Amino acid sequence: MPTKVLAATAAALLVAGISLVTVSGSSHNDAPLIAEDPAVNNTDVYAFVSTQAGREDYVTLMANYIPMEEPGNGPTHYRFSDRARYEIHVDTDGDAEDNLMYRFEFHNKVINGNTFLYNTAPIGLPPSPADPASQYANLNVQQSYDLTEFRMGKMGKGHSTLLLENARVAPANVGPVSTPAYEALAEAAIHTVGSGANAKKVFVGPRDEGFYIDLMAFFDLFGGLTGPARTPRDTFNGFNVHTIALEIPKSRLMEAGDTDGIIGVWASASRPKVTVLGKPDKDDADEGKSGKYVQVSRLGNTLVNELLMPLAKKDLFNASQPKDDVKNGFPALITDPGTSQGPAAIIPLLNTITGCTPDTGRVDLDLILLKGIPADTLGVGTPGTQDTQRPGGPVTAEMLRLNYNIPPAASPSPLGPFGGDFAGFPYGRRVGDDVGDIVARAGAGAVLHLLGAISCPVSLGISDGVQHNDVDYLDHFPYLGTPHQGYEHEHDHGSAIVAASLGSGLIVGGLALGSVLVIRRRRTSLLD
Repeated sequence: MPTKVLAATAAALLVAGISLVTVSGSSHNDAPLIAEDPAVNNTDVYAFVSTQAGREDYVTLMANYIPMEEPGNGPTHYRFSDRARYEIHVDTDGDAEDNLMYRFEFHNKVINGNTFLYNTAPIGLPPSPADPASQYANLNVQQSYDLTEFRMGKMGKGHSTLLLENARVAPANVGPVSTPAYEALAEAAIHTVGSGANAKKVFVGPRDEGFYIDLMAFFDLFGGLTGPARTPRDTFNGFNVHTIALEIPKSRLMEAGDTDGIIGVWASASRPKVTVLGKPDKDDADEGKSGKYVQVSRLGNTLVNELLMPLAKKDLFNASQPKDDVKNGFPALITDPGTSQGPAAIIPLLNTITGCTPDTGRVDLDLILLKGIPADTLGVGTPGTQDTQRPGGPVTAEMLRLNYNIPPAASPSPLGPFGGDFAGFPYGRRVGDDVGDIVARAGAGAVLHLLGAISCPVSLGISDGVQHNDVDYLDHFPYLGTPHQGYEHEHDHGSAIVAASLGSGLIVGGLALGSVLVIRRRRTSLLD
């Protein structure tokens, strides 16, 4: 069907108030190797115009790591790795390369090594809250970070600015004795860099896992979708993640080369190519890290690697850059999975349920995930997410695209434009957006059906039955809800998945791409 006809059909549907029945998910254990290294496993990326009152001139960028954190997994609580780099990338001109990049590097410090305790008394506010380097009172295991902004230029060279040094990370929400007023502690981890209209806000620390989904409805051979009736259960209920959040002024994006209000965003994590670990009970002069850093995790749009990439490509996707997606053959895996992957790909498998899901020529997924949506696609006057700055159009690459010209919605819909709300995915992504719902239903053919390009009404009935998150989102930065407390929390899906989470949490410092050689009691890890 021609684009203009699709546009008119979509516009009519939106005016009529027709919305998608949805399912959801997120990119957690999306590839074999990264599943062995949870500390650098990127689970979700967000990019949206700040919805906090008075902050409409700012954009919030967020990346979550460490999937399915069991809140009671003490005394060694989850934390970011001090042997990794965590980065948020921003493409301002549509060439699939970052023009701005924010790098977080972490430091750990134990105050008293003669106790097993994470904190030696109730954790208190820092003695000098305005000083980002002032640490929490009574916190025995402390983490801090350096934040550097890179303004990238040609030939990969960039100008760097150190924004924060040794800034405190929010502590774990241990329990009613250790953290009786946790949100006050979390607020103390919000740091302001600069002043006035150019000020940036930064938060790093644990948050509630904001995704809600019955994952096994899909991974159990779609048993929750086509099998006997069962009670829907939120897989992530009761679990936490670790969040990196930035709020930057729109003017900074313009200074970095943006002229149309559309940016591409993705996050990554990297490990040093060579790491030598000494004996844990004594100092070792050889202990350290050397060589270039190797990217081991990458995420833009949720679910792309998890559901659309075949096993043979998942690790490559995590190690690659968006600018190389065409060279690596990723677009065909998304738009033509029936021929590029065969019947075991997710979209052909969805066709076994619907009987009408197309597995080739998926121009809808090409625009949403790889190029951005041109303006007026959903009707005259509707916004787009396709960068207009390059004469030949944007480089085909998988990343989350944000149109920050669109103001926050007065009444946000988690279904974004399918609920009449163009401030949501795929025009950006807010914490409450059902991104997984929209992508999964689009994969089944629901979008094409509503546009009149195919007839596939059954695609509208697929649902996992989970309709809301277990914790309320915040109405202010950093937006994700309070992390679950270690002492008192619950999961609504039995003990098996909890045990799996605890197991993954014990893989501390595991390296995602490489091998481990044992040489004279030293462990040398090589990342290729």
